[in-house]
Amino acid sequence: MKRILLLLLLCVSPMFAREMGEFVKDIQFKPLEFEVPSITSMTNASGVEIFSLKNAEFPIVYADILIYHGKKNLGKRPTEIGRLLEDSWELSGSTSYPKEKFLETLEFYGASFSVSVDYEKTVFTIAYLKKTESVVLPIIQSFFEAPNLDEGLISITKGKLAEEINRRSDNVTSLAKRKIKEAMFQGTIAGTSMKKSNLDVIQKEDLLTFQKEILSASKRRLLITGDYDLKAWETFFPALTKNESFEAEIITPSLLSANVSKENKGIRLVTKDVTQSYISLSGVLPEHNHPDFYAIQVLNYIIGGGGFNSYYMREIRNNRGLAYTAGSFTEFQETYGTIQFYAMTKTESAKEVLDLMKELIQPKLINSLTEEELVRAKTAIINTFVFQFEDDKRTLASEVRRRDHKMPEGYLQNFRREIEKVTLADLQRVGKLYFQSDKMITTIVGPKSLESFWKGSVKLLQPED
Repeated sequence: MKRILLLLLLCVSPMFAREMGEFVKDIQFKPLEFEVPSITSMTNASGVEIFSLKNAEFPIVYADILIYHGKKNLGKRPTEIGRLLEDSWELSGSTSYPKEKFLETLEFYGASFSVSVDYEKTVFTIAYLKKTESVVLPIIQSFFEAPNLDEGLISITKGKLAEEINRRSDNVTSLAKRKIKEAMFQGTIAGTSMKKSNLDVIQKEDLLTFQKEILSASKRRLLITGDYDLKAWETFFPALTKNESFEAEIITPSLLSANVSKENKGIRLVTKDVTQSYISLSGVLPEHNHPDFYAIQVLNYIIGGGGFNSYYMREIRNNRGLAYTAGSFTEFQETYGTIQFYAMTKTESAKEVLDLMKELIQPKLINSLTEEELVRAKTAIINTFVFQFEDDKRTLASEVRRRDHKMPEGYLQNFRREIEKVTLADLQRVGKLYFQSDKMITTIVGPKSLESFWKGSVKLLQPED
């Protein structure tokens, strides 16, 4: 009910005035006031950091175990190892509860369990009924203490991933995002897509080695919410000696900028016979903990991130009817950031849309933004910030992300105040630094006939190039 009321409040706020009609355009709302939930954190005897938020409304416990060893630690090994381990490990269970017995036993007790081997870390997601805690936790503990890795399941998973590779270019948007990432992050594990040839050479021993590395990594965190009892977890984790010997790649803005410089001399056209082409401009941003972060967020909202209130949706879709969707989004990580502007349009209007996308991020437009537009954007961002805390798990995740990205103490509490400080001069400054199309990679997914729009400046690519 609270979320419905908040959504109603946001939908009649000034930022939607033009879309909702003249009769509401003068309605004014103050920024939403709320308190960031208080999170309890501690380090247990095993050296595991525990972040908890008690909520005894339902007799259910939700827990995420984070082990800070992921795909970025693979080094020269095939990146497919991470995904292959993720899908086969979860289904293999433990030596005490092998293969389907593991998940079936947990399901019998109303519990769930999943594994995700991500780029930065490996995440184990758990949920169980409070009354079954004494039975469920030892079963889950066996997964870590005596993990199983079944040869047959590895073979089946290889087949599933091979089929996934065969079909990964079917969706235009997914194809575009993959090709953009390959260009932006080339030379890194993050920018490497799966290959069927690599799946064939990976052996069970490769997966066992990576599995052992994950389970011996000393940096671990437990995020727990619901009706939990921390005493039940006191003996769950073994005490590990601190191990910092695992190498990991580090992605920086300078590395990404070098990749952009290699690829931004023309248009990268990924040929696919479609009626709706995907057009993208992709650029580099600084790391999350950077003074420009707040101004970038506000400017991105105004230009493309604000949905129907943004210039991209208003000028490309609403006023000209050139695209079904258009917008932009940012991604901030500990050591770098990225921004992407995008639109989907019919083939014959691709050139017009790309020209307009570039025009809408030029200094001429950014320098003409008004104080009213700035206030609307800041109010919208502040009001939607509450959804970072719509459930306890997300609240804990936000705090862990703050720490992972080395954001200052009080970042979540001070976020709204920092957004309020952003000025038009700040927007103009970050616009010149990060919103310039000549510092971006232009990628289009569409038919080969688009090449005629930009004669001599198109690099043709196949989806699997």
